Amino acid sequence: MLKTLQTTGQVVRGARALSGSPVTISTGRGGRSSTNSHTVTVFGATGRMGRFLVNSLGQQGTQLILPHRCDPLSAQYLKLSSDLGQQHPVYTPDFNDETALEDVVKYSDVVVNLTGSHRPRLHHSFKDSNATLTHRIARACKNVGTPCFIHMSHINADYDSKSQYLQAKALSEEIVLHELPNAAIIIRSADCFHGWDEFSHYLARINTRKRLIQKGRTFIYKRGIYTYKQPVFGPDVMKAISRIITTPDQDRHRLYQFVGPKVYSLHEFMQAISDITYRMYKPVYNPVRHFLEADLWKHELYIRYQMISDTPAHGLPGLEDLGIRPSAFEDVSLLWLRNYRIFWQVWDPLDGQRSNIYNNSMGTGENI
Repeated sequence: MLKTLQTTGQVVRGARALSGSPVTISTGRGGRSSTNSHTVTVFGATGRMGRFLVNSLGQQGTQLILPHRCDPLSAQYLKLSSDLGQQHPVYTPDFNDETALEDVVKYSDVVVNLTGSHRPRLHHSFKDSNATLTHRIARACKNVGTPCFIHMSHINADYDSKSQYLQAKALSEEIVLHELPNAAIIIRSADCFHGWDEFSHYLARINTRKRLIQKGRTFIYKRGIYTYKQPVFGPDVMKAISRIITTPDQDRHRLYQFVGPKVYSLHEFMQAISDITYRMYKPVYNPVRHFLEADLWKHELYIRYQMISDTPAHGLPGLEDLGIRPSAFEDVSLLWLRNYRIFWQVWDPLDGQRSNIYNNSMGTGENI
């Protein structure tokens, strides 16, 4: 798999030379049709955030190796992010096979781990998908001598957290630092919002699926007053990771923290969502419902998004240190939150005004 130009005898880039050191030859004037000095393996490229990283790296002419377990057609849309021959999807059905993992990382000078599930699956627990899989990937990188391993974690990762997801993320950080103490770079990101996220969609859903007769009454933990969030735009985080990849190793930090430009209380964030979706929002709190959600059912999204506040550490490098201006939630969220609007509330063809669906008996937007 060593990438060479047979006509000129030049090693193109990114793949390791026979001596074990990364090749640093780049060609072209920049952009998707050029080649830079990196070959990057991205685990989790077909997930919620992976598409943004693949696109950002493809814009720079990075050669990409994309292992995945899904149907090959499900990863086909990623081909548009890179020029012809620059992207190599590798169907790897069994991530328990260490030989297969070593095969997809041994030619890369950077490996990015975006794997992890936000909820337990039928055959995989939080520990399996967020820590055990990370351990296998980190061990494969250790065996082949990968010089740089970037691991995506969470700003609230903590062993003592009420969230099983955040507990697993804390364990994954320890695993990565144990296996690759000199090569690991940890990315601690706040909850991300984008078109395929879980955070803003979950909060918009619990408000918009209420019946009109409920007048926007939404169950929120302690009415959202005591929970504070600093969410960040997902493409900004992936663009920052691509900047880290192209940064010389001596200039890289070992720990980054990515947060958004504004701190919201959960109540303020829900109001920002309702301003875009045109839905009525009235927070209510019920201790019995809280006991069911948090203690009995242990609803992971409720615990992580409503009960746990973001706690950023001071002094860690962030988006601004990489030359990226964080995007505000209100500036970009219209692209996907508009789907939660009711169609007759968006535009009335008779008078050009939005209809008030809450203040009439039928809830149809008609002037009754």
